[in-house]
Amino acid sequence: MENKIKEHIDEIIKETFKVLKDVYDHQKEGIDKQPSNHLSRLIFPKYSKRETRLSEQELRFVFVEQFNQYCASHKLDWYYSVETPTEYKYIFSEEGSKKDPRRDDEEGQSAMVDLSIHDSNLNRLALIEFKALNPDKSCFIKDFVKLREEPEDLAYFIMYVKSHHAGTIKSLKGKIENKASNTVFVCYDLTTGKPIEKEIISFNK
Repeated sequence: MENKIKEHIDEIIKETFKVLKDVYDHQKEGIDKQPSNHLSRLIFPKYSKRETRLSEQELRFVFVEQFNQYCASHKLDWYYSVETPTEYKYIFSEEGSKKDPRRDDEEGQSAMVDLSIHDSNLNRLALIEFKALNPDKSCFIKDFVKLREEPEDLAYFIMYVKSHHAGTIKSLKGKIENKASNTVFVCYDLTTGKPIEKEIISFNK
């Protein structure tokens, strides 16, 4: 059953990045709209100096669009929630402490997961965290702790970078070292439209 669930989610992610790439290539504020497949009505907004703003929000919204379309076309009675409260409690930062983020059901606080997928009985099937570009390692560690500790067996960490080179791969390799085995790591290059997680995982330099 879990393998079938994963197959569905993997396909949604694949379509998500196909659409995100199309949006990035053709639908950016401040740039004349180019011919597009019209796969989404989302656009990438711009900062005041015409620089395109890239964030995890575009990734999340496109994922939700594709989730809804996929469920409709495959007759899946699935649901989703956003900013889903965690089952357990966590400590992510302590003044003057060098301890890594951790689960602490006694002194911690409930956290949030970006998105969770639910079955027809509204039970959680999978948890998903989204990231864009290449933020600090602390951002990765917090998410990996939640995805590892929460009771759901299936968890995803999905991200994209604008482009990549050897330095990007090396940097990301060091940031996913705390990823648990239950977490599926997916990373796309927005410029090429290709997945690069295998390059990151296998990087040994």
